[in-house]
Amino acid sequence: MTTSSITFPHELVEAFVEQLAPGRGAILEEEIFQTLIACTLTSKYFSFAARKRLFSTLVIDRESKYPLQKNTSRSKIRTEEETSRRINSFLGLLDDERSSDLALMIRRLYIIVDKERFIFQEATNLHGLLRSLSNRAHNLSILRVWGHIWFSWMTIPQETADGLQALCRLLPVNRLSFNLVYDIPSTIVSVQKCPRLRYIDFKKSKFRKLEASMSAGLNISPANVTSRKLDLLGNLPTNGIYEIRYTSNGRTHIIGIDSTIHLFGDSQRLNQLLRDERIRSSLRYCRCTFSDTHKLLSTTKAIDFGTMVLLRQLVIELHIGLSQRYEVSRDIITSKMRMDLYERYEDITDAMNSLIDYLYYGNAQSALRKIKVTLNVERVLCKGTGMFDIVDFSSLQRLRIDFLRKKHPLIQSTQFHMNIGLMWHNSGPLAGESSVEKIVRKLVTNAITLPSNDKSLLPKIHICAKREH
Repeated sequence: MTTSSITFPHELVEAFVEQLAPGRGAILEEEIFQTLIACTLTSKYFSFAARKRLFSTLVIDRESKYPLQKNTSRSKIRTEEETSRRINSFLGLLDDERSSDLALMIRRLYIIVDKERFIFQEATNLHGLLRSLSNRAHNLSILRVWGHIWFSWMTIPQETADGLQALCRLLPVNRLSFNLVYDIPSTIVSVQKCPRLRYIDFKKSKFRKLEASMSAGLNISPANVTSRKLDLLGNLPTNGIYEIRYTSNGRTHIIGIDSTIHLFGDSQRLNQLLRDERIRSSLRYCRCTFSDTHKLLSTTKAIDFGTMVLLRQLVIELHIGLSQRYEVSRDIITSKMRMDLYERYEDITDAMNSLIDYLYYGNAQSALRKIKVTLNVERVLCKGTGMFDIVDFSSLQRLRIDFLRKKHPLIQSTQFHMNIGLMWHNSGPLAGESSVEKIVRKLVTNAITLPSNDKSLLPKIHICAKREH
């Protein structure tokens, strides 16, 4: 048997390449990149699978931080000429009959916007590349536009903006991802402009407010994106992943929220969304992470989850840091001055109370099946095994299934996670972390366990303590 007659099952080759370069994003490891290049030269069986992985993610970026993307100058930033040359070279590759299947391999397009926004200028011919991809990249599913600094969508040249919208309109794009972009037109996520969209991914980004007069000029119904006076898309918090669906009459419904709240304004936006009739009638899952202080959580406290008829899963996460104070005193024996740091462990009690109260507001019964509550306590000074004795964990009894059923009669499972970031004045033993975990777990278990009770009614407890630097 000659080597030319040896064949491999397509599935086996695909599995081999997947093991070689796992994941779906851009390949950053040069060794893996070079190995895939070698696979393209091995045989036609390996060539197709390796090329499919190599070209699955197309990154347009002025920085040369990816394998085999070395620029000719000492700077990590490519010159304007080199950026234009690379885009035009790739366009030529797409036009080459010998690589006619290349565009079909592209599934993710990442456009990284430099600080000067040169990538958008006409000289780069980015608009030409977008036009070519909109006609050929029929498997493109993810479009990501990420800025190095804040920039407005309105500053994108019209031809390039039209190219981005053409990708959404003509190709099966189901996820749009934005970083540091504002004034994004709400129309880009309409059923007419992006019919297969399922997820909107925001990192410090937001839509432009849609006025009724503007929507009339664009020939779309304001009801598609607004409910009464509330602009749903314009009120999305600036950090989060939002799952949407289009109804048969073309309206946009938000069915999933996974948001991180850093700012008071975002907390207010979330509060408005969760109180809106359309959100209450369409939302199926909600994951909210509140950062820095539980004051942000209190802004959205008056939310009755019983009014959300389709909501099945609720995840609430809170990050706090303990209040600290310093006291200076003189050592009685040595007469030397010393400074002692004290932390207010009652902040943990207050935070747990806020989290649990969040679940019980209102009189309507919910359809929730699963509830997960996470408390992250940062920068905790390790002072021995008794430092958590002052914390009152009794509020966690209300996370028991039998306690919750009055408000959430369909509840099936609950979880409580507590992550503790430990600090030492000086380098301390790492073994202290496991000791802290055991102590806190015992305190929580004792607080939620009642005599002669069914353990299946208790929430699942996860305690993790890690050393912070």
